[in-house]
Amino acid sequence: MSADTGLLGEEDVDDTGRGRPPRRGRGFLWLIAALLTLAVLCAGAAVTVRGWPRGAPEEAAAPGATASVERTTLLREERLDGTLGYAGGGSFFSRSDGVLTWLPEEGAELSAGQRAWEVDGRPVILLRGDKPAYRTLEPGARGPDVRQFEQALAELGYAGFTVDDEYTQLTAEAVRRWQEDTEGAAVTGTVEPDRIWYSSGPVRVAGHEVAVGENVAPATPLLTTASTRQVVRIDLAVGDRDLVAEGDEVTVEMPDGGTVTGEVSSVGDVARVEEDEPETGGDGKPTVEVLISLEEGAEGFLDRAPVDVLARGEAREDVLAAPVGALIALSGGGYGLSVVGDDGVEDVPVETGWFSDGLVEVAGDGIDAGTEVVVPE
Repeated sequence: MSADTGLLGEEDVDDTGRGRPPRRGRGFLWLIAALLTLAVLCAGAAVTVRGWPRGAPEEAAAPGATASVERTTLLREERLDGTLGYAGGGSFFSRSDGVLTWLPEEGAELSAGQRAWEVDGRPVILLRGDKPAYRTLEPGARGPDVRQFEQALAELGYAGFTVDDEYTQLTAEAVRRWQEDTEGAAVTGTVEPDRIWYSSGPVRVAGHEVAVGENVAPATPLLTTASTRQVVRIDLAVGDRDLVAEGDEVTVEMPDGGTVTGEVSSVGDVARVEEDEPETGGDGKPTVEVLISLEEGAEGFLDRAPVDVLARGEAREDVLAAPVGALIALSGGGYGLSVVGDDGVEDVPVETGWFSDGLVEVAGDGIDAGTEVVVPE
């Protein structure tokens, strides 16, 4: 029978008369290939698994960042609350009757030879000196107040007279030249006490006591003033007085985040107690005033502001210290260090002491200079 009929031919019938299995097609070959591939992969996996030693420990994790314990000197640093302001302070008073016609602006700095204020359009001139003017100076006057005035006049650049205790005609001639150069001043050759005001140095106008246009009289407060030198004031608790001493160097953290170097210029020896705010109740703690002068050029633009002062107190020498960040809290309480050794990392209990500049004093078994400890990354 022809194969084209789709029926079994003789070659497709075995001796028993039953049909033979059909010939294997392309799908069968693909199945065989897949089974072989899977067998190879399983064999490789078996080899790989057999290559691992049974029970071998996993490799220890790397300790990360580390630091060394060091032998050093720790300085105790205290953070104190301070207030940035200006040194000194005082008031300027009127010396005559009249209408106040001019005042310098708040924050202005006045130096010798400049107007301090005006009454009835007549200026009062600032001069350098420690004693107040109290009488009219004219030819024939003698005394230390004459010397003080002549010294101040000479510092303004006027000459032709001798600086001494006698007000002479030569002094009067120099005074006339000075008065001619001063706008609004009467040219008389004499010096009236209400036309000058003495100050030991330049001043800063801190505030006004009266307004321009008001009537004033002798002893009327006109201006509040301060030195032009900025300082930091600390109200230091009496119990902390030994933290600073005159001449100590400190670090001042300014309001803008920067730091400047300061020097303790004075430590008060009289304690004072300021009352607490009514809502807090009770009395305040006794304090002494500490003044800190700032390095030259460190003055800022703020008249008054809170600052932090870092003062160094006692020193602890020849101690073992580790970074504060290396301390760990132990499960049983206390602190420890994660010590890096040949066999890995071990947590070792330690006793802590002083803290300073990011370091902490430590002591413990096996802890010595050079001991490597884990620190946060």
